[in-house]
Amino acid sequence: MAAQRSSLDIQADVLVIGAGLIGSSVAMHLAERGVKNVRVIDFDLEGSLSSSELNAGGVRGTWTQPINIEASKISIDYFAKHALDVGYRACGYLWLHSPEKIAGAIKARETQTSMGWEVQAWDVAELRRKIPFIDKTDGLAGAMFAPRDGLVNPNLLKTHYRKLAREKGVAFDDRTLLRHAKISASGVTLECDRFIGEIAPESKAGMLARQEASLPREVVRYRVDRVVNCAGPWAPLVAQILGYPCPSHPVRRQVCIFDCRDVDLTAYGMIVDSSGVYFHPEATNGLAGFADPNEPSGVNYAYDGEKFFEEVVWPALYARSSKFERLRHMTGWAGLYEVSPDESAIIGKVQSGSAGRSGRFFECHSFSGHGAMHSYAAGLAMAEYMDLGRFKTWDAAPLSAARFDSGQLIRETLVI
Repeated sequence: MAAQRSSLDIQADVLVIGAGLIGSSVAMHLAERGVKNVRVIDFDLEGSLSSSELNAGGVRGTWTQPINIEASKISIDYFAKHALDVGYRACGYLWLHSPEKIAGAIKARETQTSMGWEVQAWDVAELRRKIPFIDKTDGLAGAMFAPRDGLVNPNLLKTHYRKLAREKGVAFDDRTLLRHAKISASGVTLECDRFIGEIAPESKAGMLARQEASLPREVVRYRVDRVVNCAGPWAPLVAQILGYPCPSHPVRRQVCIFDCRDVDLTAYGMIVDSSGVYFHPEATNGLAGFADPNEPSGVNYAYDGEKFFEEVVWPALYARSSKFERLRHMTGWAGLYEVSPDESAIIGKVQSGSAGRSGRFFECHSFSGHGAMHSYAAGLAMAEYMDLGRFKTWDAAPLSAARFDSGQLIRETLVI
């Protein structure tokens, strides 16, 4: 380890660990509720490894679980009010369903529409009329289209949250990595390394995984009253340091950009094929991804490149449209989901381990791929709970991690 400089002590009322979309939203909402002296720490404030940056930007109310529909409704209503600032476009989600899945989609639609979220049911003939470039419909029984679903720009959204948070006095500390935690009757002391100068992107993943690097740093001790774990795929490691178990795990997800020279996708939103491959326009190109159910858990930022495109993405797209015969892979990336056992988020007060006994620790993570679209509602719920001792705008209590011990899981099945 590189020689450390003299230590620095910082006082804070609330310390948020993780400055992605979720952590930035929590900080913004806390500050807007008048909570003073809020600080946010992150090892990678620019987000080069952040799930907030490395995602497809989809936002939707088309879920099977009512609590997830409600979180999306609240968030998307906010995105629509600030559409220019966050890059929101109500361009719709189109779900293509096989005969095996159509009954479940119809049942989910009943729940969605009963909660005020418009979802149209199309038969195959209507699908071909409305989306003419989808000219191969073998194996499809129908489709669902939700017109208020759409896309946001994750970078703009995160910048928006941070701007409003800073205007209310929130401080964001970059290149700051949690090392140790000590709990006492008077509060919590978190010992962190703050690295001096820039860190090469290729070094970041290893350092987040606690592999040492010979870089200059100083020790920073945060003496705080309350702590919120918003560390995304790193939440289990942060939880371990804070002194409580976390049941979630990181999983690699890959996204590619392709040249769709024979079809103009710009008029469409997100399209989810029955194979699980999803795609949407990305400027004048296309963006596509696939959540491989056989992907092993663990931190992996390696992008499989043209192999992923040619073996996974292109065959599914060409099976749906003759216009996709001459697609060309351009670039892509890999990012991380933080996946909970039931693929729904964890929000609430930590109730286990030494952290739970102290009553000073909270968590908001494990969104299992839907953090961007739930970020506003999640931050609002967390801030209300910390300020009022209860959820007010929407009841996120069922998302407590205690559900995994009680068996009251919120199994979300409409995931990609």
